[in-house]
Amino acid sequence: MQADPLSPWELAAVLASFLLATLILTLPVALHPASTLPSDLVDTLLNTWILGWDADRLAHGLHGVWEAPIFFPYHDALAFSENLFGLGFLVAPVYWVSRNPVLTYNIAFLFSFVVAGAGMYLLVRSLTRSRSAAAVAGAAYAFCPFRLAQIAHIQMVATGWMPIALWALHEYVPARRRRWLVVFAVAAVLQALSNMYVGYFMAVPILIVASDLLMRERVRRLRAVLDVAAACLAIAVVLAPVGAAYYRARSQYTQVRRPDEIVNGGADVRSYLVGKNSIGMWRWLPTAVASDPEKELFPGVFAVLLGAAAFWPRAGREGPPGRWVRLYGWIALAGFVCSLGPQVKVWGLVVTDAGPYGWLLRIVPGMDGMRVPARFAIVFVLGLSVLAGCGVLAVLSRLPRRLRPLALAVCLMAIVADSWAAPLPTYPYAARGRAEDRAAATWLRNQPSGAVLHLPIKPAGFQYVNYQYATLFHGHPIVNGFSGYDMPLQELLRGAMAPAADDQQFRETVGRLPSIGVRYVIAHPGDFDTPSQSAWTLAALRRSPQIVRETTLVGVSAFELAP
Repeated sequence: MQADPLSPWELAAVLASFLLATLILTLPVALHPASTLPSDLVDTLLNTWILGWDADRLAHGLHGVWEAPIFFPYHDALAFSENLFGLGFLVAPVYWVSRNPVLTYNIAFLFSFVVAGAGMYLLVRSLTRSRSAAAVAGAAYAFCPFRLAQIAHIQMVATGWMPIALWALHEYVPARRRRWLVVFAVAAVLQALSNMYVGYFMAVPILIVASDLLMRERVRRLRAVLDVAAACLAIAVVLAPVGAAYYRARSQYTQVRRPDEIVNGGADVRSYLVGKNSIGMWRWLPTAVASDPEKELFPGVFAVLLGAAAFWPRAGREGPPGRWVRLYGWIALAGFVCSLGPQVKVWGLVVTDAGPYGWLLRIVPGMDGMRVPARFAIVFVLGLSVLAGCGVLAVLSRLPRRLRPLALAVCLMAIVADSWAAPLPTYPYAARGRAEDRAAATWLRNQPSGAVLHLPIKPAGFQYVNYQYATLFHGHPIVNGFSGYDMPLQELLRGAMAPAADDQQFRETVGRLPSIGVRYVIAHPGDFDTPSQSAWTLAALRRSPQIVRETTLVGVSAFELAP
């Protein structure tokens, strides 16, 4: 089906269609958006807190945005994780009106699927001039099993700005209108601010597409090169303050991943056959087993089959444009190879220690701060989705016209069946957190300024994110924190104030807390592993001469330290 130029009505219909599909395929998120969170209460709750913090700071003109109130007394704590500005700033009005971080998160979550589908639709429609190809490509990109396996990481769901940036690049060259480069720059900035990983990774498809377009430009090539260079410079200037904050944190706290972490974060070729065991019609296969969620890269069977169909010889003028098949085939291959990380592994066997990702690691500043090269798979999915759209065009061109609508419907249903995950796992979570955290936040909100230490202090990866979620409501900085990094002070206190630790060491540690600005200790009896650990900690706090006041709240005990 050859398409006319894109109209506002068509765009509205596309957005509405992907919104409806998102609401259905992510059920039951839309049924209780103000009181449940999808996936888990660890990474999801962390990102909920980040979006709430972003919105709060935007209301204050971004004052102190990097000084997030966790990991006290360390600075630039927001730079320890994804900043999510690209999402947070867009959904901030939801937070300002509702004061509900859970609702804000779920709106951002659903919005990300819609942008991904519509963005890929715009790209493939521009390349093929076919609404049918664009619809299938959009569905393949928005609802691929890989994306749904990553729902705990909203930054991996929010990758819809990348195809929009490429779409604008493709539209710029024939039109030579600089407004398309403005669209390209805005989309690239929003993508980098939604996912810092993809901010790096998308440079690969952008470089491939820009090189192809500029090499084929015969007239005014120099102007085109200068225009694209100016757009890239504008992107760099806008992102410079963000990069500076991450550089400060990296330099001051040595936030660099160990080589073994990066190697372990790379995919195995087998990872592309491993899907999350709750997603898609293939969940019964032996490969659909519980695994490292960062290595569940299964792209779906039908997307791969349609992508392969794109390489069929063209059947007359209706076949897929071979130029785009080759170009996005290279992009898919680059994403696949780079996702393997510094070591190329096939079913656990190391083939080489000189993978292309290792080359990038040596020459691109900042890449040694990223732990999971396997996330480069999103570039593979991008290329595969374009190929799937071209493959549909190849299939339809070989069918009688009366059968094409039916064939298109079958292709769309097959793509959805590959990734059907409803009902998604969801967990109830009140807008203001757990009852005990609400009680502590209410008490703290009425106390003089001072930092807070919550007990227990769990190991990295098991820290209670509830404590930092509550900072949205009480405004005090906390020593605790959960992010991509653990901090030395947490490690020190975890040992010195562990349940049943040396009593003298415990009391001496409590006595030193005011010297770094800690004024309050909140003990959560229900968060200790055993009642005996809780009882020992409470007794040790009460014996400490530094404690001047104890207040019993709902589910927690609050202690105030002498200055």
